[in-house]
Amino acid sequence: MSVQIDQIQLVAAIAKEIDRQHPGAGVESRCFNTIILAANNICQEFAKPVVKASEGMGLADWIASDDTGMSSLFMASKLTGMFEAEYAYPRDPADFGRCLRLVESVPELESKIRDMSQHGKEWAVVAAHWYEWSEVYHADDGKRLYRLMRLCYEAGE
Repeated sequence: MSVQIDQIQLVAAIAKEIDRQHPGAGVESRCFNTIILAANNICQEFAKPVVKASEGMGLADWIASDDTGMSSLFMASKLTGMFEAEYAYPRDPADFGRCLRLVESVPELESKIRDMSQHGKEWAVVAAHWYEWSEVYHADDGKRLYRLMRLCYEAGE
């Protein structure tokens, strides 16, 4: 699904917010052009269809999808060795869901999940509880999963 945003209204809203934060400062043409550029970029991005991760799509298509996050990119980088990513781990069910969909998109990574335990104490916890957390995630019980994740991270196991 794509979303059409009125560029003129967006530009006006940004300019109004700048005036609210800095009353009477005005917007010079250089800055106004930057507002227009930003609004154009926002409109273009929202107009694109959302690309969700899908089962078996492969690494390249998963990376190009809209279903990546810092922790799933870190996981992909370590399990494939094909690129580097900043350290991150799943902090909530949404983060974990992106990691889970990575593995569903690139099924050959499932056999390597335990390898993540060597990439920090948080990832050791994720690897140890991967299948339990996956079941809870697929049961659509986000509150329970969040509690489990917090308890496991706090216990360090």
